[in-house]
Amino acid sequence: MKVILFDFLMFIFTFFIAWGCISSFKAKNKFAIGFGVVSLVVFLFADGLIIYYATKAAA
Repeated sequence: MKVILFDFLMFIFTFFIAWGCISSFKAKNKFAIGFGVVSLVVFLFADGLIIYYATKAAA
C-alpha cells in the first residue's frame, strides 16, 4: 500500500468541515448548514472510498 499525502489531507479537511457544520448549527445560519452538510457527505463518501481501496489493496 502506498501512502499518499492527499489521503491524510482528505481526513483533515473532513474534520474541519464537520467542525464548521457544528459551528453553523450553533449560529443558526441555514445556508452554511446546508453547504456544510452537502460538503460533509461528499467528503465522508470520498473518505470511505479511500479506506475501502486502501484495505482492498492490502488484502
